[in-house]
Amino acid sequence: MRRFLFFFAVIVICISTFFFYQYRVQQKAVNTEQMFEVVMAEKMRELYDQAQDWSKPVQMNVHDDRLSGDYKLMSEFLLNYWMQNTEARNHYLRELKAANWDTFLDVERLDQDRQQAYKDTEQMFIDVRRISEEYEQRRQQIQSSSLEQAKNLAIHKEMRKSLQSKLESNLKIDQAHDIFAIEQKIIEKAQAMFDMLKKYQWQRKDQMILFYETAQVKKFNALYQDILKLNAKIERIKNNNVKVLDEEL
Repeated sequence: MRRFLFFFAVIVICISTFFFYQYRVQQKAVNTEQMFEVVMAEKMRELYDQAQDWSKPVQMNVHDDRLSGDYKLMSEFLLNYWMQNTEARNHYLRELKAANWDTFLDVERLDQDRQQAYKDTEQMFIDVRRISEEYEQRRQQIQSSSLEQAKNLAIHKEMRKSLQSKLESNLKIDQAHDIFAIEQKIIEKAQAMFDMLKKYQWQRKDQMILFYETAQVKKFNALYQDILKLNAKIERIKNNNVKVLDEEL
């Protein structure tokens, strides 16, 4: 009987030890996942804050000693991915600034440029289209490269599958919510306005452009209003993105 009780006690201890070990393993997994979320929230906020000053290159340390193993690898992969996207975007904005794109509708500049057959404005459009094309190519390169790297990332199979799914979902951006696509529409509207300036006679009055025909005035103003609406749409998307980020963080 004593021998039976002894073996029974051993079995109970073994079972208890097993379940305690399982609990510790599960608890550690939960704590690790929670720390991953904390680290990602902090790093993404840091990245967002840096991105607001697009005049400077993004610089951020993606490593964090609070993480290890698969979560460390996944965190660093995702942060590198978003850093590349952010820096590509900010480089694009710096290039547009260097091309003086923000001065396109400056009436005084246009009036002066008219004296030299719009040489500067013509070059501005050439530069802006080249800059846009280079940015689009860079975006596609980052996306395709990241997808390929995700397939070979040395993490647990289910985590890798989830990571690939999130990346693929991120790439399927609705065109209506892609700021870059809207910016391209603005360029086309601006080109149409510029074509009118070259084609029709106009005069400068303070900071206004005055055409001689009513139909021309209406068309030019309609194009300008379209640009204002597109810019307002961009701002709404930006504000919504900030709201979503704040909710997630």
